[in-house]
Order: sequence, then structure tokens, then C-alpha cells
Amino acid sequence: MCILKSPANIYGQFCASIRIQPKALPRCFRYVSVLLCAALLLVSPAYAAKPAEKPAPVSGPAGLFSWSAETVNKTDGELFKLMKEQGLTVLYQNISSKNSRQEQMSVFVEIAMDEGITVYYLTGDESWGLDPDGERLCEAVKDAVAYNRRIKRKFLARREADGKPWSTVPQLAGIVFDVEPYTLDEWDKNPDKVMNSFVSGMTEAYALAKDYGLEVIVCIPFHYDNKGQQKGLEELIKNGCDSIAVMNYYRGAEIKNIATEIELAQKYGKGIITIYELQKADGHGVKEINTYYNSGLAALKKSYASLLEAYPEQTISMAYHDYRALKEVLKK
Repeated sequence: MCILKSPANIYGQFCASIRIQPKALPRCFRYVSVLLCAALLLVSPAYAAKPAEKPAPVSGPAGLFSWSAETVNKTDGELFKLMKEQGLTVLYQNISSKNSRQEQMSVFVEIAMDEGITVYYLTGDESWGLDPDGERLCEAVKDAVAYNRRIKRKFLARREADGKPWSTVPQLAGIVFDVEPYTLDEWDKNPDKVMNSFVSGMTEAYALAKDYGLEVIVCIPFHYDNKGQQKGLEELIKNGCDSIAVMNYYRGAEIKNIATEIELAQKYGKGIITIYELQKADGHGVKEINTYYNSGLAALKKSYASLLEAYPEQTISMAYHDYRALKEVLKK
């Protein structure tokens, strides 16, 4: 235990060390000595002012992307068991009216709700970025609304049949758009025109989604601001979504590459998700530097922890891309 001493005590110890009685010294010398001892106390570690504590990093919920629409038809619990084991509470799930059966879709979302997992409808195509009116984007919003109606109808029918009590109707929380217009040939010819078209379409879709109470998340690359599209990026974040999901696919540079997006998310009060790639490098769309397939989840989580420490004022969620790749990584 550290015992703090007064200037008088220290002065007494000083006198004892030189084997002299304190009163034997001239009075003026005694006063000066006490003042010097007091000054020494003020600069000592025990008396030094503690530095202001940094705010603790805040992580948002962790999620998982799942592109296989057939997953919705599987209600054996494998997906949700894996998510719980990995601490994942948000699922961005692709759904297809052709491949996702209505009854199974409803059961799937109900099981997710019971497991504490929030489900979003994941969809998108690069061609949707070419329509400034956002017709296909708005159709996707209407699809999400239709899915929710079917999920509710089937759920209520089951409760009526089995008589089980219930308090909450399972629903899709919102829609996630993964459009990526920068992959189009048209982008190479006129990126400004394509970006403006995409932002315009997303603005229309976002307005429609708000009318139905659906949250909108838009996936974006980390490089819009580095390719002359910062104005369009800001408009997209401001007017086209509730949250952005940044495809932060450059291993080791995640902190630097998300700086502009975090700044804009803070400016407009939007949520932000950093996505980590887990797919195996194929030499084309996914290169080794883009993925944690070989580096593993420990390195990925270390990167995420560093990201949170770098931006302690911003709540940053995290997501894995994708379900199939995560299973492969866990088997290694």
C-alpha cells in the first residue's frame, strides 16, 4: 500500500538523513526546505493528475452474409447453431420466390427470432445501378414487404393450429442491397453518370422502404472516395440508407480504408458495418490480400479489435462474408 507523506514528514526525514535536528537549522532555511519538499510531492507519481481515460471501444452486433436462397428451406438448426457458437446475432439472408418455400421461409424466420437472431433480406444486382428511377430497387423493397406478409400469415396459421402462445410476429427487419455498379462496363466509360444513377435509385428505394418501416443497408466498397466518388458516396449515405456495410476487403489496411465512411456515418447519424471476406482466393474476384481464409478468424478478430480502438467514438458492427466460406474456415 502506498502511504502519502506530508511535506513536514519529508522535511523531517531529510534532516534525519543528514543527522541534524530540524530546529537547529535557521528558520528561513526550514521554511524554504518545507516548500521544496511540497513541490517535490506535487510532481511525484502519487500526486500527479491521472490522464483522461479514453472512451471504451463499442462494437455493434456481429452478422453473417448468406447468399444461398435454399438455406431458408433448411430448418434443422445448423446455421443458427453455428451463429450462436460464433457470437453472431444478425443474418443477411438471400431469399428467392423461386427457391425459398413460403412455409419454410416463415418457419426459418421464426426459429431465428426464437434464437435471438435478426434477419434481413439480402439482394442485389449490378445492373440495378443503371436505373435512376430505382424501379428494380423498389421492386426488391416490395418483395421484402410481400415476404413479411407471407411470413406473418403462415406464422399466425401455425399458432391457430397448435394453440401455442405468442407475443411477437417474426419479420424481416429490413433489406440489404448489394449492387456494386462499379463492376459494370458502363462504369469504366462514365463512372460519374453511373454513380449518380445508383444514388438516385437508392434514394427512391430508401424513401419507399421507410414508408413500410423497413431498414435499408447498402453495401459499398472501401474505395469510392479514392476513385473520385466522394460526393456520390456522401449523397448515398445521407439520402439512400440507414446504414452502410463497407466491403473492407484489404487485409491489414482496414483502419485506413474505412476512415471516410466512418466520418460520413457520424456526420449523418447512420450505422456502419465492416465486412470481412472469408472466401478462398480465386485469383480473380478475390485475391489473397482481400481475404482472411488462410489467416484465420483469430487474425480477423484482432483486426476488428484494432479497428474499434482506432475509432472509439463510433459504434462499428462487423459481419463475415459468407456462410459457406465460414464453414470452410472452421473446418481447417
